[in-house]
Amino acid sequence: MKRKLFLIAGLAGLLTLSSCTKFLEEKSQSDVIPKTATDFRELLIGSGYMTNNEPMKYLYLMDDDVDFFLEYANDPSYVVGSYDAKQNFLWYSWQPKLADMDGMGVLIAEDPSVTTYAQYYAKIMGCNAVLENIDKAIGTQSEKDRVKAEALAVRAMYYFRLANLYGEPYNYNAKSLCVPLKLTSGIVSSPMSQATVEEVYAQVVGDLQKAAALMDPLPIMRKDFHINQPAIHILLSRVFLYMENWKESVAEANKVFEQGGKITDMTTLDTKSGSWLNYNNAEVEWVFGGNTQANQNTYAPAARFLATYDTEDARYRIGFSLSSTGVNLVSKLPFVVDLGQAMRSSEALLNRAEANVQLGELGAALKDLNDLRRKRIQGYTDENIADKATLLQAVRDERRKEFAYECFRWFDLRRYGMPEISHRYQHDLGENVVHYKLTKADPMYVLPFPTSVILKNSGLKQNPSGQMPDRIGQ
Repeated sequence: MKRKLFLIAGLAGLLTLSSCTKFLEEKSQSDVIPKTATDFRELLIGSGYMTNNEPMKYLYLMDDDVDFFLEYANDPSYVVGSYDAKQNFLWYSWQPKLADMDGMGVLIAEDPSVTTYAQYYAKIMGCNAVLENIDKAIGTQSEKDRVKAEALAVRAMYYFRLANLYGEPYNYNAKSLCVPLKLTSGIVSSPMSQATVEEVYAQVVGDLQKAAALMDPLPIMRKDFHINQPAIHILLSRVFLYMENWKESVAEANKVFEQGGKITDMTTLDTKSGSWLNYNNAEVEWVFGGNTQANQNTYAPAARFLATYDTEDARYRIGFSLSSTGVNLVSKLPFVVDLGQAMRSSEALLNRAEANVQLGELGAALKDLNDLRRKRIQGYTDENIADKATLLQAVRDERRKEFAYECFRWFDLRRYGMPEISHRYQHDLGENVVHYKLTKADPMYVLPFPTSVILKNSGLKQNPSGQMPDRIGQ
């Protein structure tokens, strides 16, 4: 599969830079020109699907699950004063220049194509090109429908991520400016204006619903690295949860289990550590993208977060590995060379539980919570939580543990009301420990656009986070 991915990735530029007419002309065809629906489906892996490089792999440095100040390490210099800690200091301390340079003062985004923003749009362009050409491909209607559904669904995921990186939370200010909606593959020379958060979400929902309508009648295919029906409904359930459309979120989560979604009993696994974000896990519906940590061998979980795991929780036993220096490293994630993310049925369960709490369906929500915990914690005894606020917090706490370091927490903090959090930092051993604070509803909950991207597209308006003064530690 990996060899095929690299081979067809080189065709992406050919597809995205060709017009539909030229692309399909007899005189232009060769062995590498996609002609059939199968060709397009394979080409989508290279032009539309993520490779093993995750554009927002530094996002976890900003949330409250990581700590550069490791008082529990045998050797504090493992992080304190290390090159990696200093290099990523701007993300960790929420500095306005984080999109343009690293903590050592090196410019990292002079070329806009290397930015998170541009990398997602490059994949969107690939999806657009496939969507523009698939109807003319050779193949059955069902084959073409599957390809079209995949392209719509992965494009929707990219826009969802862009909206949650560069736009305000939907439940906070849906009318605010977000990112441009680029729905064609052609190169545009004129400035592209920003759509609103509401408009981007409408596009995301529309694309996902079209994808589901096209793919649901088709046989469900699993373990082939292409998005499938349950994964589409998991993503729809997530989007509706962010929009606070509770009933729709529950309905989409239900479809996941109607289509055969499973929850793995992790308490029976005998491994002490290792990734379960792969197709060996029965609840995984789609494996995609790259590792969500910039360097999982350097940055350790915050001690206060680790303490939230039950001592018999299999996610702790399998997800973290104690190093020789006394640091609990994250071992749940695959190595960088592997695809590192997975969409799995446990998210549908937790999406449904949270939405049901908001709907006042506490019994249904509690059942889902207990059902999941029973599959995660050895010897777990069902809890009885009757208070709505307490149950909501319990579901959210479970979500935090279930998806730790998978690029969930930052987005969740945004929709939870953008709470105040702080990070401790020590530049070198012996120096003072300083605290950096992200205030409630801080402008940095919406990331700044890289300067090179704004210079490339004058239609973009810089977010307030990019116009702040440097953040000073106390």
